[in-house]
Amino acid sequence: MSKLDVKLKRRTALKIGALTAAAVAVGVPMGSLKEASVKAAGTESSESKQLGFMYDQTKCINCKLCAKACKETNKWEPGAEWRKVYVAEPASNKVYLSMSCNHCADPACMAVCPVKAYTKRDKDGIVAHNTKKCVGCAYCLYACPYHAPQFVKSGTGAVTKCSFCAEIQDQGGKPACVSACPTGALTYGDITELRKTPGAVAPEVNGLPPASITNPSLVIIPKV
Repeated sequence: MSKLDVKLKRRTALKIGALTAAAVAVGVPMGSLKEASVKAAGTESSESKQLGFMYDQTKCINCKLCAKACKETNKWEPGAEWRKVYVAEPASNKVYLSMSCNHCADPACMAVCPVKAYTKRDKDGIVAHNTKKCVGCAYCLYACPYHAPQFVKSGTGAVTKCSFCAEIQDQGGKPACVSACPTGALTYGDITELRKTPGAVAPEVNGLPPASITNPSLVIIPKV
């Protein structure tokens, strides 16, 4: 790959990042959910299967066991956070948002990676990242509107992120975060079916970018 190719990839990443840089901040502002059609957010064909997450705000108790299980199972390097639980302001409202990589139908991270470290699995749509290919350019951090890729300068030198516990799923198990949730607030499945769940909406929480940017494989049941 030429130097020009890499420069063009970086320019693309910066352009996408400029559009969404303020989309997710530490302590995501939580407000009313846009009652957008969740069907409109999906671009998967009827022949393909796309796994996704469903998060029910009405059941979340902010125990953060989802993030803890992810950390213990995947052995995050210090400073990385593959899954985060955000708390709405004011905290007294007890409204939370648990997020990780959304394994988007149109992943921006994959589009800007100059070394093709990202791939999308055909059988389930999981967005996989190969740390051995990664050169640590961090363009994907600029591109992802959900801040899912993690890069620790003092770490391995490679980007890391949620893998949807692909290896565990391949062996018939569930993602660690889903297994650890004591209230059933976090579940997963075929995103086409999850979007049919009564009360489920597209992940367009006030402060998050339009779902149409990357078509995230996530639906939320909001706490009214």
